[in-house]
Parts: sequence; structure tokens; C-alpha cells
Amino acid sequence: MIQKKIDNETIWGGYFIPEKTKQGSPGGLKIVLFGSAIGGQLILESLIRFQEKNTGLISLVGMVTDDPVDPRAKISLKKRIWSNYTPAESEVLRDRIITTSLEAGIPCYSGKVKTGFFRERYREWAPDVLIMNCFGQKLDAVLYDFPPDGAYNFHPSNLTCNIGIGAQPFHDIMRNGLDTSPIVIHQVTEIIDAGPVIGISPEINLRLREGSYPATILPLLYKINSITGWMSIELVLEILRRKRISGKGIINHLDFKNLIPGDIRQMLMAPATNDLTEYYTLPLHPQIL
Repeated sequence: MIQKKIDNETIWGGYFIPEKTKQGSPGGLKIVLFGSAIGGQLILESLIRFQEKNTGLISLVGMVTDDPVDPRAKISLKKRIWSNYTPAESEVLRDRIITTSLEAGIPCYSGKVKTGFFRERYREWAPDVLIMNCFGQKLDAVLYDFPPDGAYNFHPSNLTCNIGIGAQPFHDIMRNGLDTSPIVIHQVTEIIDAGPVIGISPEINLRLREGSYPATILPLLYKINSITGWMSIELVLEILRRKRISGKGIINHLDFKNLIPGDIRQMLMAPATNDLTEYYTLPLHPQIL
């Protein structure tokens, strides 16, 4: 891989360019993904498989991720999930996303997004759709208004009930004593987590078998994100369907409770665990088998 030198305005991170591009066929839905940690990784892997299994339908044109190792990075390190990882663990998660992207032929950026350098790259990618999960920087209208088929963020709490808004959703869920929570997709707007909710996952059990919560939020993070691969595929399929019908792919509603099969819903309602080696792996979506 090649790390391209970037301007001083970027401050942290880097721009990584694959040696060979393997993007989808020209004319496919161009997707940019902003994400980090397990949430960003699961969606990245799912969309890469979808691209490989469905030639010409989509093209992953860019990946933007957090750099949780560089102390100059303004990504709410002390408030967000990174405070639960050691620097070495954070580095592994960051590098895994960069490597996965480059191996799939996707350029990856890990620096400040409100810079002239990144906006030039973004215009070059010219995404039709922006998908975001577990990303530490606030986007402005220059970024979220650009994709003609919408900008969508995954958030691990029920925003329709004003639960979990902001950087610490799991703490809010536990303060409210909730047994379960969905993960939602909402449109990205200027105000964080305030955009219209377009889809809500089935309920996900967050308690251990004996009724308490796990010892840290990491098992909750892994479990609630286990369904994001499925949801990202359904989101893309609906955008493609709408574009075929009307030429416009912006989505206002998706009924995930009916789109997610019963056996998957049952797995989501199984008790949580303190075992961090258990990543709650779900069967793959039929479109990427």
C-alpha cells in the first residue's frame, strides 16, 4: 500500500491508496463509508462481499475511518468507545479497517475531514450514497448533502424515544435500565443524531443470563452491531430498487423488523455475554453468501 503525503491542515491520520483498484463496474451505485471499530468493520466487510457477489451494482469508492492512536485526533477519544481499548488494541482496529479497504482496492483516509485536501478527494470519489457507523468527527453539509441518494448513520440506541443521543449511548441505555435496544439508521443532518430515523432494527437483548449488564460496554457494542451488516445490505438494496423505479434513491422508511428473518431476531434476543471473544456472529445475508 501507499501512504500519500497530505497537507499540514489535516493534522493527523493519512491517506492510503491501494496499489490496484478493484472497485465495482462503472455505473454502479457509488458508496462512501465513514466508520471505525467493529461497527465500521462489519459494514465494510458486508459491502465488499456485496460488491464482489453482485458485479456492477455498487462501487465502494472510499473509506474514511478514525485514528484513535494519534493524540491530536479530535474524535472524542475520552467519551467514545476508544476509552475502553488500550492504545495497542485501538491500533489493531484502525489498521484492520485500513488493510481491509486496501485489499479490496478502496482508498482509505484517517485524518481530519473538514479540510480542503479531503474535500478534494471526496469530490473525486463523487459518492451517490454516504453510510456512517461509529465515526468520531462531525460532518458538515458539504459532505452529507453531496450524495444525491442520501447520507445515513447507524446509531446504537432508540433515538425515537430520545434514548442514547450523543457519544455514550450505552451509558444512557443502562441509566434507563433497559433490557433491550435496537440500532437505528437515521439521515445525517447538522445536529448530531437528530436526523429523521428511517429504520429501526429488531430489539437486541443487552442483559446477561442472570439479568445484569456485561462488565464493560464492549460486549454490548459487539452485539448491537452484529446486525449492521444485514441492515446495510437491505439499505443498499432499497436504494437500488428506488433508483430503478424513479431514478431517485433517497429513503424515508425501511421496515427492518419484517426484513430481518425470524431466526436472526431470535439470535439477537439471546442473552449477552462477558466473553469478549464472542462477537455474536450472525449468518450472512443471502445476497452475500
